[in-house]
Amino acid sequence: AFASKEVILSGGAINSPQLLMLSGIGNADDLKNLGIPVVCHLPGVGQNLQDHLEVYVQQKCTKPITLYNAQKPVKMVKIGLEWLWKFTGEGATAHLESGGFIRSEPGVPHPDIQFHFLPSQVIDHGRVASTMEAYQVHVGPMRSTSVGWLKLKSTDPNDHPIIEPNYMSTERDLWEFRQCIKLAREIFAQKAFEEFRGPEIQPGSHVQSDKEIDAFVRQKADSAYHPSCTCKMGQPSDSTAVVDPETKVIGVENLRVVDASIMPSVVTGNLNAPTIMLAEKAADMIKGLPSLEERNVPVYKPKTLETQR
Repeated sequence: AFASKEVILSGGAINSPQLLMLSGIGNADDLKNLGIPVVCHLPGVGQNLQDHLEVYVQQKCTKPITLYNAQKPVKMVKIGLEWLWKFTGEGATAHLESGGFIRSEPGVPHPDIQFHFLPSQVIDHGRVASTMEAYQVHVGPMRSTSVGWLKLKSTDPNDHPIIEPNYMSTERDLWEFRQCIKLAREIFAQKAFEEFRGPEIQPGSHVQSDKEIDAFVRQKADSAYHPSCTCKMGQPSDSTAVVDPETKVIGVENLRVVDASIMPSVVTGNLNAPTIMLAEKAADMIKGLPSLEERNVPVYKPKTLETQR
């Protein structure tokens, strides 16, 4: 297949850098070691990998109002049929309908911890069935200071790349996760949960000290599936940048990358909406449309950072 104008790569934060490297665009030394002819030396390809990590704080529920029974095989069939027939019922929602952003401590200028509440117990990403009536909160830091990378394993496109996310490689990230657990417990201890609150399932009442919390996080933390930043946008003078502000791959003609990999740093929240925005913006630039601009958009600012959390 031959392109008459441009090629737009939208493989995501893992596959876009992988395909660039397979095509000879990346760190020249790494490419030469694999016998890949170097088209353009861009050492930033595959670097700067950022993601959101999260843990589940789980509480037993004293009333039969969670999704426990909905996950029984017969009930699942009924839920699926209702959704196919009427688009209603428990299959018509993802159930992650409550959430929020808070500050990890007073003085933080912008909320840096995110919560997702789910009226169910999740075990191994849902691959293991829930064992009881329970609810949980997914919680994790939004702007981790740990940064990872990915590299090619071989010249075979079907080989998964080597991914090293470097999760929790800084003391700050460990501290923030301790705050995540403590603040989630504080929320579940509120009066509004009293009539539903049973014993804590995870981490469990035996996990209290910072050392015990750190061990729990290291054992149970999971990716929130927000990999990004591996083809970061920047000025051509930035040796770590992969695309310029027009999403064009630096040093290569007629090639753009348009996906979450071009974010310079991970966003505070889920990737879906910002990635759609990014794509809409890139589409306008490709079509030569002027930039959309709204002036004086109100932005919430707390009166005092010292007391607001």
